[in-house]
Amino acid sequence: MSDGATYGRVFAELYNRRWAWFSERAAPKIEAFYDSTSLGHCNRSMLDVCCGTGQLAVYFLERGFTVVCVDSSPFMLAHAGANAAQWVEAGTARFVQADAADFDVGRGFGLAVSTYDALNHLSGMDALAACFGCVHAALADDGWFLFDLNTELAFRTRWNGISVQDDEEAMIVSRSVYDAASRRAFTKLSGFLRSPDGRYDRFEELVPETAFDLKQVEHALRATGFASVAFADGADPQALTEEPEAKTRVFVVAGK
Repeated sequence: MSDGATYGRVFAELYNRRWAWFSERAAPKIEAFYDSTSLGHCNRSMLDVCCGTGQLAVYFLERGFTVVCVDSSPFMLAHAGANAAQWVEAGTARFVQADAADFDVGRGFGLAVSTYDALNHLSGMDALAACFGCVHAALADDGWFLFDLNTELAFRTRWNGISVQDDEEAMIVSRSVYDAASRRAFTKLSGFLRSPDGRYDRFEELVPETAFDLKQVEHALRATGFASVAFADGADPQALTEEPEAKTRVFVVAGK
């Protein structure tokens, strides 16, 4: 993930088992967008920022892309590398431990992505702008950067409360709070995950997030050098919207 949450061993295992669904659902939509661009058929390289456990990367690797992934958690990267082992061995996948706001993995990528509100985990606009700079430097001319964000509406309406998931595999307690004055949200995740030998391993993670002003996000992208910036529905980067703050999740579509 990003500088706000690196995640430990047990939580990374839980993430790999339970939360791959977002990437798996988003991947075909991202592919459809990229295939609709002039670059999509000639540059089959992708940068995945905050790759988590690698399910998005695997989707594109299966379709012939060369993929480089960045994440700050060694435990997330261990799962991602295992999930993409055949492509790592073939030399078409590479996994790099680095912060989302400070990395250099080379140049010439046609597509850069960051999914499941990973960039909300950055500590503020300075860190987000630094991430934009790293991505812009990595992209080819006419390259594309797609990432989704939770909007402030999501934090105001969904980030105050407690939820519990309890089944044979795991017990997960989620406690969330949003402070509108600072535009910062915090979720404390704790519980137990069943291991293959039947034991239950405990985890506890504090996940901070930032509610970014989307006008400031657009300004930072343009200041970095992105030539075009558009907002789309959080379920489909091709479904553009003129009122992104009215959504609970948006895709940001930036063209170099």
